[in-house]
Amino acid sequence: MSFKIVTDSSCNLKDEVIEQLGLEILTLFYIINGEEKKGYIKGQDFDYEGFYSQLQNKASAKTSQATPEQARELFKPIVEAGSDVLYIGFSSGLSGTFNAVRLALEELKEEYPDRKILYEDTLAASAGQAWLVLEACKMRDEGKSIEEVQNWIADSKMKLCHYFTVDDLWHLQRGGRLSAGKALMGSVLSVKPILIVNNEGKLVPIGKARGRKKSLDTLVEKMMENIDRAAASKVSIIHSVAYDDAEYLSQQVKERLDGFEVDIFHLEPVIGTHTGPGICALIFMAVNGRE
Repeated sequence: MSFKIVTDSSCNLKDEVIEQLGLEILTLFYIINGEEKKGYIKGQDFDYEGFYSQLQNKASAKTSQATPEQARELFKPIVEAGSDVLYIGFSSGLSGTFNAVRLALEELKEEYPDRKILYEDTLAASAGQAWLVLEACKMRDEGKSIEEVQNWIADSKMKLCHYFTVDDLWHLQRGGRLSAGKALMGSVLSVKPILIVNNEGKLVPIGKARGRKKSLDTLVEKMMENIDRAAASKVSIIHSVAYDDAEYLSQQVKERLDGFEVDIFHLEPVIGTHTGPGICALIFMAVNGRE
């Protein structure tokens, strides 16, 4: 390989894909009922049902960002071995991890001036981040330079749309994404928010729908209004143990976009800590970019 690609565990990629592509993963952490746990452990399947059941029962949960020291521990052996490296990171609008890694990489640049050490903030999460990582690996393996790959991510990430809804508003309220009053009113009236990851990589509400099915249909409507069919023939779906709803979205996408590939991802625990169970999201490339 001409250079190494590193990303973090919020990308949701499976072990077999990580190994096949030669990726290195920076593991992020979450804390549940006072116990710190890794969001990714190589070779171990994650218990999504158990994790989201704990959140459903209002377990105490929070996350902790990676530190520069943790990043340095991962990256230093890579550059010491003589490899250039590109870090493709989780949105800085959702976590301080990207900036912590950036600090570590700037130090390594000074220590290893002959190495190319680059980084790119995806302003994306989960399957959106994975989309950019997978394409970056493909470009690398086709012989593109590290600069060409970084530039492609920088140019493409603002066209990558994340539309999602949640079933339980309590988790968004706990994380400061929704006021307590709005969360209570929404729960009483069965109002579900429609949210996006905006141009700053932050979660923001852009609308609402009455009832779960209507919220899912709204995601599909938004996708059809904005999708760039020429840019990519793929749509990704993210869910947190909402299997039936994810399958419903998959069917709706396939009915409307003949020939499109549909990938379905579980939402990994670090992001899932803040959204709770019942999230459903559509990820796609948009004609005019994010809202």
